[in-house]
Amino acid sequence: MRSRGFLIARTAIILSIGMLYASEKNENWMDKPYTQWDQKEVAELFNKSAWAQAKSFRGQAASISRTGAAHLGQHGTAVDAGTGGGNTTGNIGTGGAGANAPSAPQGRAGGGARTGGATPGVDVPEFIFTARLFSSQLIREAYVRMLQIMNHYEGLPPDKQQAFDQKMGSILHFDVSQKVVIMLAYQTNDSNSKRDMDQWFNTQTTATLNQNAYLFSPTAGQLQLVQYFPPSQNGGLGAQFIFPRNFKGEPILQPGAGKMRFQLSWQPQIGQTMYIDFDPKQMTYKDQLSY
Repeated sequence: MRSRGFLIARTAIILSIGMLYASEKNENWMDKPYTQWDQKEVAELFNKSAWAQAKSFRGQAASISRTGAAHLGQHGTAVDAGTGGGNTTGNIGTGGAGANAPSAPQGRAGGGARTGGATPGVDVPEFIFTARLFSSQLIREAYVRMLQIMNHYEGLPPDKQQAFDQKMGSILHFDVSQKVVIMLAYQTNDSNSKRDMDQWFNTQTTATLNQNAYLFSPTAGQLQLVQYFPPSQNGGLGAQFIFPRNFKGEPILQPGAGKMRFQLSWQPQIGQTMYIDFDPKQMTYKDQLSY
């Protein structure tokens, strides 16, 4: 049964990827209870950390024909924007370690239905994708803390705090024992491309992405997509990709192992394969590997 714990987040609650961060921080601040994290700390975890990796692309936007085929101009150029660093039913809520990505073949089905290219006045379309490991307890705690700050939790009366805590419980205690959950958020300065991207991601299914979305483990190799939930079902958090957490009875990621890679083999607006890496050497939370 799908969790409805994110219904509170049906508005634009995600902190801006372009947000500026304070220059100095206490490296031990994550040892505090998450309810004591401030807005800067939450923003850092949620947008620019080992658990939230970004990839940006620049180049000519792809237009989507009425037949669903993507017609590409100049392929985008990928730029790292990050820090370098069983039960499969139900989404978590409704409310770089390799060669350069290869160019995707032109003319492959894109699933859109609007014609036209880049928005007039936009010289160089820019695309930013942020992949967040929502199966990590830390990211879910950062998300809940974000909602606390936005809802002025500390100033709420006790009964309102209790109601809030009950809603957030399904997020904090979401069962990820058998799954790795990646939320992929995206934004662009090109409004036409944004409409195309919304339509493309919202019309994809687990079946249509079966040969396009993968998770690569240093021990298990290529892992197939188990479930997909479009952005329209995730309350502004982006598209949700679910992969198996174990392979042959063992976790797919071990402390000190090589990087885990999320790969979307075809995304028509950027015209090439997109990959985002997560480094387990940087993903320790409360003395444990958290992913």
